[in-house]
Amino acid sequence: MTNHFWLVWYRARSSVAPKHWALFMTYDTDEQAIGTAYQAQGDGFGSGQFTTAIHLAVQLKGPRGAHSYEDRLYLGTIPDSFTSNGMMKEYCDAATELINESNAARVVGESNCHNWCLLVIRGLEDAKCLKEGTWERARRCPRMG
Repeated sequence: MTNHFWLVWYRARSSVAPKHWALFMTYDTDEQAIGTAYQAQGDGFGSGQFTTAIHLAVQLKGPRGAHSYEDRLYLGTIPDSFTSNGMMKEYCDAATELINESNAARVVGESNCHNWCLLVIRGLEDAKCLKEGTWERARRCPRMG
């Protein structure tokens, strides 16, 4: 089965705040599709330390009235074998480790969900799971409110 892979971003709290980015995998391209959300989740203390959050059976658009994404970018397809063998989680965990190491070396964490998503996308592009140029398209997506 084919997995459709998306970068989604959510409305920022203000015009000077960062938008939240996440990755989303669905079997269908419809806005109402159910899939798996992958994201870097902060520790809640502003330390710049993150964990990998994977949420199953999430609706891409969200129910009416729910906090849903502002926009999305279609990144391509990922083979089902890549997700079923745990490789997707490994790529996400590796990105989380890199972000945490980078932020631990600084007084203020500079890396965030944008960097995390781009690391995962770069890894998938390097592994030939995504077409060349996907990272460049994702890098240009909006980051601030």
